[in-house]
Amino acid sequence: MSISAKHTVATKEAAKRFLYDVVEVVEKNYPVWENRLASFLEDSPLEFEEKRRLLETHPVRHYFYAVIVGMEASKIRSLYQADIAEDLLADINELVDQLAGRSDQLVSDLVFDVMRRVRVVEADDTKKEHDVAMKRISELLQLTTMEATKDLTKDVVFRQEMAQPIAASMRHWWNAFKSSRQLAQTIPAPTSNPAESGDTAHTVKIATVH
Repeated sequence: MSISAKHTVATKEAAKRFLYDVVEVVEKNYPVWENRLASFLEDSPLEFEEKRRLLETHPVRHYFYAVIVGMEASKIRSLYQADIAEDLLADINELVDQLAGRSDQLVSDLVFDVMRRVRVVEADDTKKEHDVAMKRISELLQLTTMEATKDLTKDVVFRQEMAQPIAASMRHWWNAFKSSRQLAQTIPAPTSNPAESGDTAHTVKIATVH
């Protein structure tokens, strides 16, 4: 039985596919998550104006988007060799704010913050990546420090209900992608003339999967 060769995809194209898929998932799951958050806040001791200000002054949807990207992107370094992984993460960093419609680095900074936090708890079976992500959102919303909400963030029901839509959002995207696609990076071809201009022909380096 012959095995079909995997289709080769450039890292930037893979990053685009991933981020567009995250956008679609956010469109589906964020309203559920937002309604749950609003419901929990409605039952909290927060004053009406505080609730309104909290949800209107924070880019909550972008927080949700960023933590999902960060959770799934945290797997990249364990799936690909270092140079391919770094190119892929650089492409995600370049594109993620643009796709979120932001001109600052709020989303990309949060993506890599969540990646670091997830990697710290990878060896701890008592901590789940979606719990780490939800905790970071709670911190950004200042729910963990406001007197009226800090007890809420310690409540098991709140943590489970809020983490569930995050957990269900983007499971195993890169594992599935790796099973059917090869990643490639474009690198300058060797030249014997160091002074040659920047429009040198390019070669493609294929990723090997660990």
